[in-house]
This record gives sequence, structure tokens and C-alpha cells, in this order.
Amino acid sequence: MRLSPNEVEVIREEVRRMDPEAEVYLFGSRADDSARGGDIDLWVRSARIGYADALRLRVRIKDRIGWQKIDLVVSDRDNHPLARLATQTGVRL
Repeated sequence: MRLSPNEVEVIREEVRRMDPEAEVYLFGSRADDSARGGDIDLWVRSARIGYADALRLRVRIKDRIGWQKIDLVVSDRDNHPLARLATQTGVRL
């Protein structure tokens, strides 16, 4: 996983601020230690975080870890197309 301990903690804190029961997965190139570059791809399983909340969450994370490209998908459905990819190939934060 190519996130610093501080980045992981910030992501966890900000997600839990909105939904203490949410699960967060890092997937894509940042979940792969052998890959280079790449944005931060996050999938959040939550029934409480809506679209507007997700936009605020993304800004809060960027404010704390620095402005870099973050792709954030929030869904409460396990059958969401990214759910399988994130849970099978990603890292739970």
C-alpha cells in the first residue's frame, strides 16, 4: 500500500466522522506496492453517506493530506461494480 500512515489515519478519521460504521477500501495502483504514480482510489461502504456528504468528505481529506487526485465512490450495495474490485484487490483501511 502506497499511502503514509498519516494519510491512512486521516482517511479513516474523516470517513468515521460521517459514518462510524463505514468500511473504507483503497484499491487501484495505490494498493499495489509495485505500481508507480496514480491517484487515490477509495471505495466506502456506507448507508449514511450521501452524494453531498461524499463531496464534502473528499474535500476534507484533501485539505488534510494535500491536494492530490482522489477518486471516492460511496455505496451501501455489495453488488456495486467497484465493490467486488475494491474488496478483492484492495486494502481495507
